[in-house]
Amino acid sequence: MALSQALGATQLAVDLGTSCTRVHGPRGTSFRGASVLAVDTRTGKIVAVGDAAKGMAGRTPPAIETVAPIRRGVITDFDATTRLLWHAIGQQRRGRLRSWLPPRVVAGVPAQATEVQKRAVQEAFEIAGARSVRLIPKSTLAAIGAGVPVWDATGTMIVDVGAGTTEVAAFAFGTMVAAESIHTAGDSFGAALIGYLQREHALTLSAEAAEEVKIGLSLAAAARQNTSLEVRGRDRVTDLPKSATMSVGELLLVSVPEIKRIGEAVASVVGHCPASVADDIIERGLVLTGGGALLGGLPEQLSRLVGMSVHLVDTPQASVLQGAVRCLADSMPSGEQQLLAPM
Repeated sequence: MALSQALGATQLAVDLGTSCTRVHGPRGTSFRGASVLAVDTRTGKIVAVGDAAKGMAGRTPPAIETVAPIRRGVITDFDATTRLLWHAIGQQRRGRLRSWLPPRVVAGVPAQATEVQKRAVQEAFEIAGARSVRLIPKSTLAAIGAGVPVWDATGTMIVDVGAGTTEVAAFAFGTMVAAESIHTAGDSFGAALIGYLQREHALTLSAEAAEEVKIGLSLAAAARQNTSLEVRGRDRVTDLPKSATMSVGELLLVSVPEIKRIGEAVASVVGHCPASVADDIIERGLVLTGGGALLGGLPEQLSRLVGMSVHLVDTPQASVLQGAVRCLADSMPSGEQQLLAPM
């Protein structure tokens, strides 16, 4: 056993996402919640973290502010991110008498993050109490977590649809051959839904309410039900309560322009691959992961757009975290470390 482990150092896998932060330690998942803080602006004190803070958005008194410090996969509020991480990774250390040493962390960042953005993530973890931080592209972690054979000679492709970004990456021989990050993702589907209801029904809906509608219709689509939901909001003109009915088919119709942008990113990555790798990808199809991939009808619509099969993994929202857990466990076969070299 390594000295650091003998002294009680913890190893943590972290998925620091736009909408959700997940932390997995020796005892399993220790933190899972929205990437949101609620702060008392008079004292600077944290009032709530995670889902509790997200539930306060739009409902707080003037002295309480809710902050979402991760946008489009990167840090936009450094101080708030360090406080969020201090709470999230500190859950593993508090109450453990043997946790004398700070934890060792493996976390993901967008494949096309700049050096400044990657440095911000590393410093945020260090300030939050991490002893060492290993950053790996999120698309790589998602592929490993989804069980994609990235070390095979045959080319493979992962499409990881998060809340703020979609990562498209092609792999062969344990190397990321080509990759692209776009800002069309889960949040874009919600914004498109809000815009549609405003245009077609003069109905104003909050982002939180739109997310609930999106989830409800997506669950119905997954169950092969042609269900309609009543959507309640405010009339754009009178500001009085108003409701409208929306179907699964409408949700997909609204989302088509956003899905087309994902299809264009897939085409771009395929176009940057060597011909043999591109041929492999076209034959094997795409592996779809990420919480945004749960949008009802997305796999089928994306498949029609790109002309390839699309395989949605069983737990798409957990793929990045599962990949980070595997990296910590050092369970990769010998010689497969090239892909996982620190960024």
